Amino acid sequence: MTFPRLLAPLTLLALFGTACSDVEEHDDGHDHNHGQITTLVLKFTPEGGGDTLSFTWADPEADGSPIADDILLPDASDHDDHDAQVYTVDIELWNELEDPAEEVTPDVSGLPDEHQFFYTGSAVESPATGANDAALIIQEYTDEDPDGLPIGLNGRFETLAWGSGELVVSLRHLAYEDGEPTKREGLAESVAEGGFASIPGDNDIQATFNIEVE
Repeated sequence: MTFPRLLAPLTLLALFGTACSDVEEHDDGHDHNHGQITTLVLKFTPEGGGDTLSFTWADPEADGSPIADDILLPDASDHDDHDAQVYTVDIELWNELEDPAEEVTPDVSGLPDEHQFFYTGSAVESPATGANDAALIIQEYTDEDPDGLPIGLNGRFETLAWGSGELVVSLRHLAYEDGEPTKREGLAESVAEGGFASIPGDNDIQATFNIEVE
C-alpha cells in the first residue's frame, strides 16, 4: 500500500491525544476496536470540478513530534478580488505503527455514534468556534450518524477571504457510559462556548495545520 506523500514539515503547535484503547467493552454490546491513530489526511475537492488537494499530518512514531503539510487552498478568483471557492472535504485516518500501515477510517466510520470531528483554529468559522470575524474558511458537516448527529468524516468548506492562520482537526471518542451514549446534540456548540473540557470523551487525535487561502 502506498501511503500519501508528506510535504516539507512546518513549524506548528500540534497536540496529539491518546488514542482509544484497542478494545473497550460497553454495556450495550458496542465494541470500540481500533488501533492508535498516527496520521490524518484531509482531501479537499473543489465543487464544480478540479483536482483533489491532499494534506497530511503525521506522527508516525507516536513520539509527539508530528510533521504536517501546509494547507494551500486556492479561491475561485482570477482577478484582484476574492471569489469564494467551495470544497468538499474527506478524511482518512491511518495507524503507521503497523507494517504495512493500517487504515483506521473504516473502524471510526463503523462506530459513528461514538465519534465526532471538530474543526477549530484561528482561520475557521464552524459550529465548534462560533462566529469568527477573522475566519478564512467556514466549515459545515455533511454527514451524520443514525441519530442524525454530525460525524465530520465528510464536510463542506467555503473560502471567505485571503490570508493565513491555523486549522485544528480533533477527533473525539465519545464512549458509552453505563450503557448510555455520551454523544448528544450540540457538542460542537458546547466546544465553542467552553472548549473541549465542557464535553464528554477524549481526543483520539488532534492535529494542527497552517492554512493559507490564496
